[in-house]
Amino acid sequence: MALMSITACSSSEDKSSVSLTKVSGDALLSKVQSELEAIAPIVKRSTLDLWWVNEDGYSIINDSSPAVEAQFPGCVNDDSYYSMWIANAKKIVAAIDPVMVSEGFTFDSSKNSSKSLTYSTNFNDSEHYDYIKAYFRGETKAVLSISPDCGSSLPTDNPEMYYSASFGYTNDYQKNYDEQSPFLYDLGLKDVIVHVLEAEGDFRLLAVNYRRTGHATIVKRIDGKWTELWSGQDLISCAIRDKFEIPISIAGDCYDY
Repeated sequence: MALMSITACSSSEDKSSVSLTKVSGDALLSKVQSELEAIAPIVKRSTLDLWWVNEDGYSIINDSSPAVEAQFPGCVNDDSYYSMWIANAKKIVAAIDPVMVSEGFTFDSSKNSSKSLTYSTNFNDSEHYDYIKAYFRGETKAVLSISPDCGSSLPTDNPEMYYSASFGYTNDYQKNYDEQSPFLYDLGLKDVIVHVLEAEGDFRLLAVNYRRTGHATIVKRIDGKWTELWSGQDLISCAIRDKFEIPISIAGDCYDY
């Protein structure tokens, strides 16, 4: 009987240090989806490129994380104060926060979360742009992202415009950190994310992106450290490509002065 009592206690242990599994992650998304369906006319499973800022201020992107998306049509009729967006955002947060608390997640109040809803709507939030609430549990990172953009991803003429909100989670943060952090730390890149587009030998072509803009960067590993050779949004000059002997696979096109 004593053993049974101990087993019962362990089954109700604190979840806060336990990462999600695929099964528990899917269950969490189902709970979130159910809550969102009560307030949004369109809710569906989706993916989210989950942006996470570490304690050193470097950003790791977790592409195509499992997610749920909610859409709120009618944004074209919103006023200049974003009254519709703010009202919906408040409902979303009120619906998601209790789920995260019940699932043992901790709210991340560091750089991963926005200051306030109104701060997001006046477009001064250069750190996030969207309204962001971040949570963590064990090694699992989760993000609620509510966009103030009135748009549509539908590939049709005159598509219905909508506000959108996405909630997603990832267990791949450490793997992505191991792959991306050498470039971020060596190049001193903060407030951006990086993707490796091409690789040959000690050369890499990187896509470097802020929340809404970006550019290309070509780097080379020199003495064990990634070193920038060129950055820009246009073509690299042929002179720079030749000077650093950058492979054609990294910079196939260039321009002459």
